[in-house]
Amino acid sequence: MANEAVSLVLFGTFLIIAGLMLLALKNKGKVEGGALIMIGPIPIVLGSSPRVVKALIILGVALFLIIILLAMVV
Repeated sequence: MANEAVSLVLFGTFLIIAGLMLLALKNKGKVEGGALIMIGPIPIVLGSSPRVVKALIILGVALFLIIILLAMVV
């Protein structure tokens, strides 16, 4: 059971790295990125372009609402 879980995590990590490498090669060095850090229900957004920041803000608000809804149910 544990070996299968480790294999899936390693395979997923490999897919992410391969996808990022293909994206970097496809865009000729123009890669956009960002990070969404959730501290409790509060989202902190970092991004390299306004488009990425906007997408992460939407994701952060959605996660915030899910956290609030789950807290009301429990």
